[in-house]
Amino acid sequence: MDFRSIELNMGFVITDDKFNILHSNNYFKTNICRNNEDILNKKITVFFKDMKVDKDDDLYSVKYLDGSVYYVIHNDLKLQGKEFYVFFFYDFSLGSELEKQILRLSSQQYLYNEMLNKLKDGIYITDDKGTTTYVNDAFLNLSGLTRDQIIGKTVYDLRNQDILPNSCCAKVIETNGPVSTINNYYKGQRCLVSGSPIYDEKGDLAKTIAVIRDVSELDVLMKNITKEKNLYVKNSQIENKSSKDPVVVINNSKMKNIYARARKIADVESTVLILGETGVGKDFIATYIHSISNRRSGKFVKINCSAVPEHLLESEFFGYEEGAFTGAQKGGKKGLFEEANGGVLFLDEIGDMPYTLQVKLLSALNDRMFYRIGGTTAVEFNARIIAATNVDLKKLVEEKKFRADLYYRLNVVTFVIPPLRHRKEDIIPLAQQFIEYYNNKYGKNCYFTTGCLEHFLVYEWPGNIRELKNIIERLVLMTDDAAIDTNLFTENMVLNDSGIASANSLFISDSKTLKEKIDDYEKEIIETTLATSKNMKEAAARLGIDLSTLVRKKQKYDLKE
Repeated sequence: MDFRSIELNMGFVITDDKFNILHSNNYFKTNICRNNEDILNKKITVFFKDMKVDKDDDLYSVKYLDGSVYYVIHNDLKLQGKEFYVFFFYDFSLGSELEKQILRLSSQQYLYNEMLNKLKDGIYITDDKGTTTYVNDAFLNLSGLTRDQIIGKTVYDLRNQDILPNSCCAKVIETNGPVSTINNYYKGQRCLVSGSPIYDEKGDLAKTIAVIRDVSELDVLMKNITKEKNLYVKNSQIENKSSKDPVVVINNSKMKNIYARARKIADVESTVLILGETGVGKDFIATYIHSISNRRSGKFVKINCSAVPEHLLESEFFGYEEGAFTGAQKGGKKGLFEEANGGVLFLDEIGDMPYTLQVKLLSALNDRMFYRIGGTTAVEFNARIIAATNVDLKKLVEEKKFRADLYYRLNVVTFVIPPLRHRKEDIIPLAQQFIEYYNNKYGKNCYFTTGCLEHFLVYEWPGNIRELKNIIERLVLMTDDAAIDTNLFTENMVLNDSGIASANSLFISDSKTLKEKIDDYEKEIIETTLATSKNMKEAAARLGIDLSTLVRKKQKYDLKE
């Protein structure tokens, strides 16, 4: 598998409420600023003199310092009590290319038709009402029908006329889901038909498509697949050697450097120490190193040093002999060090390892051998050690909670994984990867709105990639529509991060009067509505109050814009 990096083809800038630049993506730095300016903490109006920050235009042009013209659209948003602005920059200087693009699209349409006509499988496409819009030549050959008989006619009329007595596309529209049928075309072959719905960006049914295949050809195909199955199994290991890199989504320069260093040290035997906050993906780096190393055919054995009780940790690590202690199983038991021989032993949360066990671990690493509990025969140790922790090991060494000699023995090659809030370039690509995964897992067709992605960029993500992945799964499960918008994201943030706590304080505290509790509740509703509205006018309309009333209540509760 190949490395894949996703890059947005537009520039974006995030500012605070004073329009001081807090962050910009690589496209803005490289294509607009051209890396000639240090823009952080400077006002955006310094670089774009004609920027209309005081009003919301749908789309307008601005000039950069060098005279380059760009089109910009900006939105204000509020998250966790803070206000931000997001500016998106588009380069429409190629407007003169529009005619060429139209010609190119026409040419592409012709090529698409030609390609579909080269398929051996039949293709049948309708619109959302069931009107036949396209069929390829293979369908005509399989069905014995002509285009004049079916193009422009609905599948329901064709079904009533017994031209398509068992229309798969009609059933797709009726069930709003995939359907498979066996059709006996009265002028053609007996075929397997697989139909699927196609949705637009709003999640509404736009088209249906059916793939038609001769059943007799399927029997031949299955025989060929069975014949080639063993050959594939034999060759799979050879193929894996030449394409052994797992898919990684990265845009951040520090992360690209980390993966480049991981590839460089993958085939050596040095111990690796991975540091970083909870949820940044330390275990993914460890599995990545294993998957591209010459030990990938061996096991990847992981143990969480903080999850196993201290009195069981030594036996889990090194195993024990029969009769070593009461309850020891007959014949003894292998430890994880033996299980990992020829592969990789991943010690997660190494900072939580008991001090007494650190001595035996250090001895095993130095001597490449160890003794089982109750054993007298040395067991050779041939596994690569990768350790990870989210705590400051140096501080633990100073506090005499972690052995200094073990620390320096582990700290041969070190990777420090930056938190997600410091690699905003990766947020949107990761979000798209996760939503695609959960769409496939739960059979959905969800997508993020622009406003939701803007909030993704501003949110701090204290739980890092793990939090991003979990929230996206929650959003996919909770949404009633295909679109995942700002409201749904904000509601889930409120409910899971602060909403429950604030609700408890609102209704449990006996120190507040009923009026104070009502005021607190009103403040929370107004604050949430303002954060999820484009402007004050929209917020007032959603709350069902006059704009002047909303302004007065904002002042009352000291809510910032």
